[in-house]
Amino acid sequence: MDAFPRLHPRPATGWVNDPNGLGRWDGRWHVMMQWNPHAPRWGDIHWAHVSSPDLVSWTEHAPALVPREGSIDAGGCWSGVAVADGAGPPRLVYSATPAGPAEVGVAIATARDDGTWAPPDAMTLAHPADPRIKDVRDPFVFSWRGRRYALQGSRLDDRGAVLLWDAADLDAWVPLGTLLRADDVPDHLPRVGDVWECPQLVAIGGRWVLVVSWLLLDHSARGTFAFTGDLADAGGAPAFTPAAAVPFDGGPDFYAPQLLAVDGRVLAIGWSDEARPQAAVDAAGWAGTLTFPREVVLDETGLARMRPVAELRALVGEPVDPARGIALTAWTAAVEGPWSLAVAREGGGAAPREVCGGEDDAEVWVDGSIVEVFDREGSRTFRAYPAEGERWALEATAARAHALALP
Repeated sequence: MDAFPRLHPRPATGWVNDPNGLGRWDGRWHVMMQWNPHAPRWGDIHWAHVSSPDLVSWTEHAPALVPREGSIDAGGCWSGVAVADGAGPPRLVYSATPAGPAEVGVAIATARDDGTWAPPDAMTLAHPADPRIKDVRDPFVFSWRGRRYALQGSRLDDRGAVLLWDAADLDAWVPLGTLLRADDVPDHLPRVGDVWECPQLVAIGGRWVLVVSWLLLDHSARGTFAFTGDLADAGGAPAFTPAAAVPFDGGPDFYAPQLLAVDGRVLAIGWSDEARPQAAVDAAGWAGTLTFPREVVLDETGLARMRPVAELRALVGEPVDPARGIALTAWTAAVEGPWSLAVAREGGGAAPREVCGGEDDAEVWVDGSIVEVFDREGSRTFRAYPAEGERWALEATAARAHALALP
C-alpha cells in the first residue's frame, strides 16, 4: 500500500520537517517547510513552498529559500515565518547561519513581483552576545496593542526560554528580555525541556496561547506544549502569565507546529516524522510530512485543542464498509467508542499491528502513512505503514467511513 501522503502539503521527494512561512496573500494559502531536496535525510535545508486556494488542493512552487555558499545562510535556511500584513510585499523572517548554531541570526527575504524571493545580504539580527543564551532560532512575529513584536526559541542558563523583541521596525529589533522561561512556569504546569523551539503566540477567545516545542539536549525526548494565559503590560512590553497547559497533540508523531491567526480563526500545521527504518526511508526517497491543516480552539476548560479545518470536508467521497478491512490509502471515519485501528494481513495469519484507539467518539483521518485522530481530548498523530497484502482494520461500536479524494 502506498505510504506517501498524497493529500497533504509537501513536495514529491526529499526530507521534510518544520512547517514555515504560513500565510494568506494573493488569494491563496501559502505553506513552506524545511526541505532537503537532495536526499530523504536531514541536512542542506531549503524552504519548500506550496500553495492552495482552498486548503485542500496544493500546488508546488520553486523553493522560496535556498542556502547560498559563502553567504549568511550557507549553513541552512532554518525555521521562521511569513509576514504579510499588507504594509508591503510579503517577507520571510527566518533563522540563518553561515556555519553552525553559535552563529544563528535572523534574516529577512522579500517577495518579488514574479513570485520569487529576494534573499538578504546581511543579518537583520545577530546571535545574542550573552553567553548564557544558546540554541537561538525560529523567529515568530505577532502584534499586541497595535505594535509588532517577535519571539525566538532558545536555551537560557541551560533551560528552555522564549526570547522577546520589539520588532515595530522589522529591520531593527530591540531586545526586551524573555516572554517566558521554563523556570518561571508555575509548579503545577509542565516546565520540561532543555531547549524551547518554534514558539508561537496567538490570541483565541480573549486569552493568549503560547505553543512551545521542547527537547532534551541528548535528543532522547521531545514534545509540544500549549500554555493558555494572558498578556499584560510590563513597562511597555508584553508579559505572559500561563494559567493552564496541555500537550498540544497527544500522539507520538507530531512536533514543531506553526500557527496562523487569520480571518477570525487560528490555523495550525505540524510536522510528522517517519517511524520506520532508515533503509525503508532511503528506498522510498522521501521522509516526513506535514499534517492536515487544523483549527485551534479553546475547550470549556480553557485548554488549546486542535480539530480538522472545515475545508477538509471537501475531500470526503464515497462511503466505505469497514467491516472487511479498508484497502484504501486515504479515508476518514467517524467512530463511536470504544474503538481501535490496526494494520492486518488479508485472510488472517500474522497478528494485527495496533496503531491507535480510544474510548470516546472520534474522527479518524488517514492519508498514506499518517493517521490523525480528533476527539474531545484534542488531536493525536500517528504513523503506520500497511504493506502489500495488508489492510486497515477498524473496529468500533459504530463507524461511518468514507474514501478521501480531491473533489
